Amino acid sequence: MSNRLTWAALVLSAYCLVLSHASSSAQMSSTTLTLTQEGIVAGGGRVGGGNPMSVITALGNAIGGLSSNGIYTLRAGYPALRRAPAAGSKLIAVEGAVNESVSSVIVNSVAAVVTGTSFRADGVLLRDGPNTITVTATDLAGNSSTRSISVFLDTTPPARPTVAATPAVTTGSSVSLSGTKTPGTSVWVNGVEVVPLSDATSWSASVALVEGDNVLVIVTKDAAGNTSTSVTVNTIVDNLPPVVTYAPAAKTNFNPLIVQGSVDDSLTTVTVNGTATSRTARAFEVSVPLTLGANTLSLIARSPNGYTTSRTYAVTLGTIPTIQAVQPPDAAKVYAGASTAIQVSATDGESDPIEYQVLIDGAPLGAWVSAATQPWTPGLSQLGLHRITAAAQDAFGGSRTREIEVFVVRSPIEHP
Repeated sequence: MSNRLTWAALVLSAYCLVLSHASSSAQMSSTTLTLTQEGIVAGGGRVGGGNPMSVITALGNAIGGLSSNGIYTLRAGYPALRRAPAAGSKLIAVEGAVNESVSSVIVNSVAAVVTGTSFRADGVLLRDGPNTITVTATDLAGNSSTRSISVFLDTTPPARPTVAATPAVTTGSSVSLSGTKTPGTSVWVNGVEVVPLSDATSWSASVALVEGDNVLVIVTKDAAGNTSTSVTVNTIVDNLPPVVTYAPAAKTNFNPLIVQGSVDDSLTTVTVNGTATSRTARAFEVSVPLTLGANTLSLIARSPNGYTTSRTYAVTLGTIPTIQAVQPPDAAKVYAGASTAIQVSATDGESDPIEYQVLIDGAPLGAWVSAATQPWTPGLSQLGLHRITAAAQDAFGGSRTREIEVFVVRSPIEHP
């Protein structure tokens, strides 16, 4: 190779890594590493080749999984850990091409992976401001050629924009936004560019609105893509009755009932059975007392402009199953190595189907099941006192428990 290399489209691309800029690795599909040729590249490069794979070294040091033939020790298959770049810097990937086969390509001391006449170096470090990226390629005869390019790294975000006051409630289908910004920035609202990049220090844009809340997140971006901190405003469009999202269960065992739902704007008020709900943005919540059996929930939502939505819901309050007995009885003795039947007797006030669960010293013996009897075979390691918790529930919330204590003892030895 002559001292002149033909370089094809040297490409720089941001490539975020949590790896150090001094290593590269190759993944291996097998723990067997077979070499058909061997060589050591002091500056870093490809060692070995052929079936089943070759290993990429970084500055002459192989990394990853271990394989040795008694002469060389090669590592592959496990990426090396690398440190994240410090603030004000970035790790990038550098890609390019050469005009003939080479033994190595080094990019700012980082060994590149070479495939044919293409190369890629991951983890090249740039710092804020001007940077020089130098690529050195060495051919199979030892001749080298170097090419450099200049890259400017800008990681400093622009200042936060200002936004003039917007109406809290409107009946219009759009809102006019305006404010100030840093020169050399664009303005974005909810991820959409509304003002292109310019050196102007003031800006304005019209943004379409929908019925209900319109939360507008406004940022500026510079030419390097750095994003400012955001300004958030909310404008409510109120031309229609509130949209209420709430669907209670037809039956519950919980009293009082926690009513939770949402409306389409953050200024709509909601009452349930005459009690005002608490509000968090568009969500509402209130605790409503129930009586056993049938209940009616009356919900009224009133928008900022006075539109109302009224809903009624029927809810039945049931009861949690009651446990009458647990077998074996409290303080009973059970034998290690023998199956013990744990039986739970329970009833439900509305004759709802009941599920059961048994816990041994707080650990579930199994999942909730419809069988009232569950087997337990304690082992010799469980000799001594144990707490059995029997639980019963129906499908409408809540459960009841009853606890007993049993002693696990050794089985008696029968005399001949």
